Amino acid sequence: MSSFHKTSDSRATISGTKVKNNLPIVSSGIPSLDHVIGGGLPAGSIFAVEEDVLANYSRILIKYFLAEGVACKHDLFVASADENPEDIVKELPLPTTIPQDDEVKAMAVDVNKMKIAWRYEGLTQVESSFGSSTSFGHHFDLSKHIDTDTIKSCNINDCKLDMDSGDSKGFKNGLYYKLLTSIKDAVSKEEYKSSVKKNSNVLRISIQSLGSPVWMAMDCEQEQDGSFGQDLIKFMYCLRVILRDTNAIAFVTIPSHLFDDDHIMNRLLYSIDNAVRIESFAGSSRETNPVYKDYHGLFHISKLSALYSLVPFVPPSLDLAFKLKRKKFVIEKLHLPPELQETKEREQDDITSVPVNCGGFKKKDIDF
Repeated sequence: MSSFHKTSDSRATISGTKVKNNLPIVSSGIPSLDHVIGGGLPAGSIFAVEEDVLANYSRILIKYFLAEGVACKHDLFVASADENPEDIVKELPLPTTIPQDDEVKAMAVDVNKMKIAWRYEGLTQVESSFGSSTSFGHHFDLSKHIDTDTIKSCNINDCKLDMDSGDSKGFKNGLYYKLLTSIKDAVSKEEYKSSVKKNSNVLRISIQSLGSPVWMAMDCEQEQDGSFGQDLIKFMYCLRVILRDTNAIAFVTIPSHLFDDDHIMNRLLYSIDNAVRIESFAGSSRETNPVYKDYHGLFHISKLSALYSLVPFVPPSLDLAFKLKRKKFVIEKLHLPPELQETKEREQDDITSVPVNCGGFKKKDIDF
């Protein structure tokens, strides 16, 4: 009975990590995102974001992920075929420890709050914003960028994917082979292996817009023979094999709304550990809908993994929405506001609800 004993994991000593299910967990850079996916991103996993139509908010999530790596002194690997990776790194948000404007106002309201109904004071407060009180990870200010000297002091590998791909070896599109080879060379270093006891570190891999029209334009024959989806699925499977049993985490954004075949994303989810989807209100009818006036879009959870666990994490709510404030990105529980404006339907209801002996006046016209 005494043969079972607790083993110490050397990976727990890595800066900016915590251990869960015997796996190092890193922060995504957004406390509310860490909260809804189970505490953070486990080492050796793939986290995918299905981009919004304009890809504005997915870019912000990547910048948070990389900025958290800079704050924790993790190594970075930045790859993109749509943008220059050096330009992405130059716009990382600055870490901050000072409470932001909306948080200061919230604290002031708590101190000087009005006691409207004493019977509700004993009820628990409904948590709308997640991860606001967590001590794991950092908070960032989107209005400020990390200085150039700090960026230069970090270990950052850039992988610019251009049309001159060279050899493909098993892929119709040479960009996938080039990116996969670069990631394999980076992960194969000794400090990223899970078995290393000393001088170990975390490698944060970010891939922006994997499978975008730039990838499709590499070879026009891919759309004719259907090899585009095959290359993408094969790449994701190979990436999963490479990252297992390492201290590397891949953060991938995918423009799934541009895929002609809906089954491509469903097959990709087999190789992805955690996946979310961003549905922006920009350009849609919901943008002007007063019901969603407090939010900029909906936040959907596509898949949550159960690494080293029998059951996956269950988030507190699946009805999630996000909003981009002046200085931060926040994921909250979706609350629909009550109908407060006077509409024709409500006025008609008021008229029919008044007794006949009152003369048919509206409720608001009756003076009590």
